[in-house]
Amino acid sequence: MMKQDRRALLLYEPNLYKAFLTLALPVFGANFMKAFNELVDTFFIGQTANSVAAQAGVSISWSLINIFAAFQVGFGVAGVAVVSQLLGAERREEARENAGVLLIVAILFGVVLNLLLYLAAPWVMAFTGATGDVFACSVSYLQVRSFELVFTFVFAAFQAVRQAQGDTVTPVVLSVSAVVINIVLTGIFVQGLGMGVFGAGLATVLGNVAVAPVCLFLLLSKRQALHLEWGRMALSWPILFRLTRIAAPAAFSQALSSLGFLVLQTVILSYGEAVTAAFSIGNKISNILLMPVLALGSVLAAYVGQNIGAGNGARARQAYRVSRNIGFVIAVVGSLILLPFREELVALLSNAGATQTAAVEYMFWVLITQPLMSLFQNYLGVFNGSGKTIYAFWMSTARLWLVRLPLIMLFKYFTTVGSTGVWYAMVLSNSIILFLGAFLYRRVDFTPCRAVEEEGQAMFENV
Repeated sequence: MMKQDRRALLLYEPNLYKAFLTLALPVFGANFMKAFNELVDTFFIGQTANSVAAQAGVSISWSLINIFAAFQVGFGVAGVAVVSQLLGAERREEARENAGVLLIVAILFGVVLNLLLYLAAPWVMAFTGATGDVFACSVSYLQVRSFELVFTFVFAAFQAVRQAQGDTVTPVVLSVSAVVINIVLTGIFVQGLGMGVFGAGLATVLGNVAVAPVCLFLLLSKRQALHLEWGRMALSWPILFRLTRIAAPAAFSQALSSLGFLVLQTVILSYGEAVTAAFSIGNKISNILLMPVLALGSVLAAYVGQNIGAGNGARARQAYRVSRNIGFVIAVVGSLILLPFREELVALLSNAGATQTAAVEYMFWVLITQPLMSLFQNYLGVFNGSGKTIYAFWMSTARLWLVRLPLIMLFKYFTTVGSTGVWYAMVLSNSIILFLGAFLYRRVDFTPCRAVEEEGQAMFENV
């Protein structure tokens, strides 16, 4: 698909269902491969001699990884919102300048956070209450994964710039390439060489390292419609301030959510290694179903941003409704397909009976809440695309800190339902938060160029 065709899909294609599926399918493919890669990691780790401790260690590691990745999520959201609206308003040179600042900041943050994650890993894992083999596995996994941050930050900047232009294919090709490398190396390192969780983490790092140079090449290539030039790239404080104004709520939201999940993992770990491993397995399987929903949310952000920039608020609203409908149907159908096969899927990923029993129970609750998750992710997409990242922050933070965690503590200390209380709290929090999402959506201003101006008044002024 030519670049102009992608722009036409965003701004002019009358059949929004066709346009959404055309742009979202490549993103879904990449997300699916990432989720499949996590399943492969879980499968190989699940076949090791100390599989329960290894899976529990990897499970509690993810929350800390996501806290550090929150910054790339934030700047990625800001990149899509700002660059897409500038391109929609035909301000290409300003879009190029903003993309350059985004790349510089991504590299700097990646270097600093690499060091911080490596040093913080033992301290944070001790705080969660991890001991013995679980502690050793989690620290080993975190420290090797810390070295991927520079490269994943570069990819996040590249993906934001390309998705803002409506190019969902190129990031997918690179992402799938990284995943394929990861899968092959995971089998060699974990199964062939017996390197355990360290080998799984190292395979992920090498996969991300492999695609980063390609990202830089494409960002700098003059054959691209929006390309950067090393000699002209420099930190512009006004641009950095505007990007940060939009990125901060998204990054802070992701960080707070990940911190909340770290607390959640601490509570789950108190129920034993088997329940912790079950939580990890259930999430890996359910993530397969969540991937198309996340793809739709990602495309929706670009749709909303470009159409607001082009002065087409009505089309932006319509895009939200189309994305909501597609995502909800996919979630319902997918859940109904997976529900009968929970036991068989879990058995592939664990050889421990207690873990399998807990995972099958958890999967029931997480699958029936997937349609609600599709609505939640759709709200986040429209908030991020309109520049109202503060709304996404309020929604994500309230769901976890004001609803889910208090409910978990309530079930843990005032009932006798045991670990099942965690699953109940997740279902209730995913339901209750939708009322807040509906309220905030009514406050989104789809007036042309208004969203970014509210986040940084100079965004669409002459500089």
